[in-house]
Amino acid sequence: MLVISTSAVLALAATETPDLPLVGWRNVVTASTIVATSQDPLYPASNLANPASHLDWRSLVMTEQYLTVTTNEVDPIDYVAIAGHNFASAEVPVSIEGYIDGIWTEIVEEVMLPDDGPALFRFDLQSLSQVRIRMQAGSDEPRAAVVYVGRLLVMERRIYAGHTPLPHARKTSVVNGRSESGKFLGRIVLGESRESTIPLSLISPAWFRANMVDFLAAAKEAPFFFAWRSESYPREIGYCWLMDDPMPTPVGPHNLIAFDLKVSGIA
Repeated sequence: MLVISTSAVLALAATETPDLPLVGWRNVVTASTIVATSQDPLYPASNLANPASHLDWRSLVMTEQYLTVTTNEVDPIDYVAIAGHNFASAEVPVSIEGYIDGIWTEIVEEVMLPDDGPALFRFDLQSLSQVRIRMQAGSDEPRAAVVYVGRLLVMERRIYAGHTPLPHARKTSVVNGRSESGKFLGRIVLGESRESTIPLSLISPAWFRANMVDFLAAAKEAPFFFAWRSESYPREIGYCWLMDDPMPTPVGPHNLIAFDLKVSGIA
């Protein structure tokens, strides 16, 4: 789910082409910069700095609490992203706050997420010494597996066709039972994942070198958050990782760059 601060909506509308894909790959969260109001000793907040989604942070209480990230105060940030959480099923209202002029200030308004899929909160680009996720009391103790805080990569071109959004890109491994006479006896689901291809094209060489080179280098090892149509389909957010090395290729007649990102992930 993509949640955009109301204070940022007008500014984005005036300066940015609608529905550009968003990539959340820059991340200032480390094991030493994120702390929680409450944590199970077996599931500490430091797990949130690990991109592995099987390690999570778990609270011990259902009362209001915070996940607080300290930044370097220099590089501006404009997003907070969360994966592997239970905020929807635990009925936990969530908002984002920044430490501005010595006061904790709400920068993304309170929202009840529609599901437990990856969530991306976008706000005005700004330098903050600290940012925190506010979780109000819900029906269960909150938990989460991954938290990213950083500056979004806003792609140069929109995606028009050839992409299956990760929430719909199911890949299921099953064993089907069948009798000797061909009757269906049922099936066992062994596992389920998401796999898709992100087609990127008409990218100018200068923009690619200025924006994509560092991202592709980091994506060899670290997952990233991806929103393919950030305004039209705000619920179609994925937390994904590369399955193959992309091959950027100039395409005639204008030598604009095109390539595919083959990804797997959770949605």
